[in-house]
Amino acid sequence: MNVENLLNSLTLEEMVGQTLCLSVNSKTDPEELKKMVKKMHPGGFFLINMTPEQIKFYTDLINEYTKVPVVVASDIEDGPHTPLKDGGTLPNQMALGACDDVELAEKAGLATAEVCRMGGVHWGFNPVVDLNINFRCPECNIRSISDDPDHVIKIAGAYLKGFRKNGMMAASIKHFPGQGADDRNSHLTTIENKLSKEEWMNTYGKVYKELFRQGVDSVMVGHCSLPAFETERDEFGALPATISKSLITGLLKEQLGFEGVVVSDAMGMIGVTSRAPLIELPVRFLKAGGDVILFPKPYDFDNILKAIENGELTVERIKDAARRVLKMKDNLHLFEKDYFKDLKPSCDFNAVSAQIAEKSIKIVRDFANVIPTKLEKGSKVLLLNIVEPFFNKPPTGKEFSALKEEFERNGMIVDSMDNADYRKVNEIKDNYDLIMINSILSSRNYHGGTMRAGWNSCMTLWDCYALNHPRVIFTSFGDPYKIHDFPYVKTYVNTFSFYAESQIAMVKVVLGQIKAVGKNPVRFEGYFEREV
Repeated sequence: MNVENLLNSLTLEEMVGQTLCLSVNSKTDPEELKKMVKKMHPGGFFLINMTPEQIKFYTDLINEYTKVPVVVASDIEDGPHTPLKDGGTLPNQMALGACDDVELAEKAGLATAEVCRMGGVHWGFNPVVDLNINFRCPECNIRSISDDPDHVIKIAGAYLKGFRKNGMMAASIKHFPGQGADDRNSHLTTIENKLSKEEWMNTYGKVYKELFRQGVDSVMVGHCSLPAFETERDEFGALPATISKSLITGLLKEQLGFEGVVVSDAMGMIGVTSRAPLIELPVRFLKAGGDVILFPKPYDFDNILKAIENGELTVERIKDAARRVLKMKDNLHLFEKDYFKDLKPSCDFNAVSAQIAEKSIKIVRDFANVIPTKLEKGSKVLLLNIVEPFFNKPPTGKEFSALKEEFERNGMIVDSMDNADYRKVNEIKDNYDLIMINSILSSRNYHGGTMRAGWNSCMTLWDCYALNHPRVIFTSFGDPYKIHDFPYVKTYVNTFSFYAESQIAMVKVVLGQIKAVGKNPVRFEGYFEREV
């Protein structure tokens, strides 16, 4: 495909359309979508939890009314389950960091790409390359690979090699200019990366520069400020990157030389909407040097055209953005009909996922020498689960079903209690051969504003009845720093992931069926050192 010839054949409206990535879900009205497409000519759409048939339906609908094939995008941090219904999960990214295995990381990328592309998805907003250097950060945590730039480069680079193989998928590393240094969440406020220029270039900048060299299709810009490089400020301080020309054009495109697509994080997040009216944000993002707006509102298309008409935005800026999008689509073979129609999996996705889970478990301490337990069939196991609401949704009661079922599959008699009352625990604790205390608090399934344990989290342990049992294992299936809130547990394990694969792997470790070989991908002063 001659991208320049195609670009020059587009109308201004069609070029503006390439900068828009709509949100489409299984309940989107096809007739309403058709009206939007005819007017806006969107370049892409973002989806969650659809079947391949539904994805094909909406893709075909949009492509019927657009000159340029639409690119289908989604978050794919932990495998294909986010875009694809029943797509399968991978352990969270920090688990991949704990494996310290570049071949396995590449396989993870490849297996994920194959499932996604076969399902009709082209563009993943992954991997997360933020450095989790502040253990209190509630937004990164197990979404991050490590707190060490060299390890992130090593593991993310290998993952990207598999994910982008043969143009199967486009990857968008995130969140520029780098989250993980603040203890706040950009969904709730503008967060800040306070590193000096030299510190940033030796950490986050090093990661971006090296991954650009290896090959990256796009970068997601977050609602995070970087005062050391910022020339613009408002009454609240340095601007978030999503509306900062200093960071998008000056640092990302010019200084770091990034030539791919710059996509915004969701524009409804308070980290940016608190800094400018929502109606102004898309134009400000494009002016700053951004290329694709995630989740535009219906009126954004007209507002962008008005900004061009009144000289606030130049045609060349829009043309540059559209050119970058078209190049990415060309690399994805979207202009070659049915290019991947005969694609078949080259590796077993579920096997790769299980391998990551089994290789990532880290026993941080076992003062009581509980692991392995060598339980016999018929032994009784009590699961005391620490769970919390997420996005105002109460716990389902099924968070640890995989853990329970795997113990039962091995012949154990298992009782499971969520946020159990300590008095009840005292009544029954002596009836069990093993007590497992299981925490599922992380950036993926907690309040959003903090990683710290709360009243629900500690009341199960009140009076320490459970902890006085001779066989107790505390496992964090999320936040690896939970030993900070529970420093008194004698046996503490990190799995770095809460998905079923990690729960099953943990049972295998407990029963001595496999050894725990995971390495600490992060450092936590006073508790453990980084081992990668």
